[in-house]
Amino acid sequence: MRIENTTFSYEWLLHIGASTKTSSTEKHAGYFGEGFKIASLCALRDKNWTIQMRSGNWSLNVICTNQTIDGQTVKMLAYDVSETTAPNQKSELILQGVSEDDFTLFKTVLKCFYYPENELLGEKIWEDSEGAVYTRSKAEYEIKLPYNYDYGRKGIVFCGYQLRGSNPFDLVICLHDFEQNDRERDNLLNMEVVTIFKRISVHLTAAASIRMLEKMRRVWLSNRTKRFDFENWSPVLQRLLLNILYSSNCCSEFKQKYPNLLFLEPKLNRLQMNLRQEARSWYNNYRDKYTLVGEPFSVLGYPSLEDECRRNGGLVIDKNVAPGIESNCFTILEDVCKQMFNGFFIADPWPQHKVITNPKATYHGMATLRKNKRKQSNAHHLCVRNKIECVYLKRTIFESDKFYDGLSTYVHEMCHMFGGDSSENFSLGLTLAMEILLQNTTIVESAHEKWKQQFASQQRV
Repeated sequence: MRIENTTFSYEWLLHIGASTKTSSTEKHAGYFGEGFKIASLCALRDKNWTIQMRSGNWSLNVICTNQTIDGQTVKMLAYDVSETTAPNQKSELILQGVSEDDFTLFKTVLKCFYYPENELLGEKIWEDSEGAVYTRSKAEYEIKLPYNYDYGRKGIVFCGYQLRGSNPFDLVICLHDFEQNDRERDNLLNMEVVTIFKRISVHLTAAASIRMLEKMRRVWLSNRTKRFDFENWSPVLQRLLLNILYSSNCCSEFKQKYPNLLFLEPKLNRLQMNLRQEARSWYNNYRDKYTLVGEPFSVLGYPSLEDECRRNGGLVIDKNVAPGIESNCFTILEDVCKQMFNGFFIADPWPQHKVITNPKATYHGMATLRKNKRKQSNAHHLCVRNKIECVYLKRTIFESDKFYDGLSTYVHEMCHMFGGDSSENFSLGLTLAMEILLQNTTIVESAHEKWKQQFASQQRV
């Protein structure tokens, strides 16, 4: 191994902790000043290599020599140093006696250092004196190279010119002035990988930020929800998006390429949670058009999910039930449930009724809930977790042939007293409710006749 036009004094190799990098204004790989000394000991003792180092006007061979300490003969590591009158302006390390396996390992270790010709690096996205960002090449991430277990062997992180960890993207991130002061640990922690991404993103141009952001698409939905969440990618996205915002051309380019992003607010109160649920239901019908992202994307002027849903008329608009058919139909559904589900639905008083008047709303029905603070169970030993304050049905249900649609929706909403849609308690409650309905077909058919009579009487009038 040879470095041209660089020399140093062999005195830097004498003591553990001494290093050519001490007090240097330049950036180098390595920190502790023990690399050559410890490696020479191991190579001579364990591998029987012949090691020669030379620089400028000196040359040394690493040898073993016997020393007497307290009357005991001890084999010591030593340098046999010689000087020449014709110095070379280069530094050179020569290893002999290297086996094929050792040479294969040597070539793997070369990949652990940052240099532009490293085969792990793909296309250069950005570079300056602080670091560099590349795409990841197709070269194999060898099993002996350091990596982060949670991120797998995908992207690569160099800090201090040395490969210290991996990242979950097709990116190679190089931060030259990051120093790791732990002798016992070679690999980076996940939070350190995120920190390196944050530090490098501060220096990026707007165009480079777009390239890096696109490679990080799998975490675009990241939102910071905890006060301390050092492994969250949201701050990195925030910085990259700000870089893009500072360039009007790059901002326009990005928004033209990704016109239909909707961001999600990370923290919601109770009212906002209800709106989020409605908006998500609307979004399910437009998944091919829109993409959900995290709150950092709001800096580029993208709308929130709720705002876009509201703009397209997707939110529920409700009214109180007017006297007449709608009121009578609600009464029929309530009477059916009171007859069949006595001891199953615990409701005192029975929920209020409202009509969903927005024809674009995706809900056929919904319910407003209040957490039940009492420990309460029904006759089937199902825990009553919520009190139903109001049941909503869509106006399109109030037609002569929609009785069964209305009944099933009403029962579904009442079952939310046992839990949310994805809860096991709710699923069990809904299953039992369907069984009760099937066991009471006479009551259901009687109610069906009353439902049809409401519309028949209207037609006669």
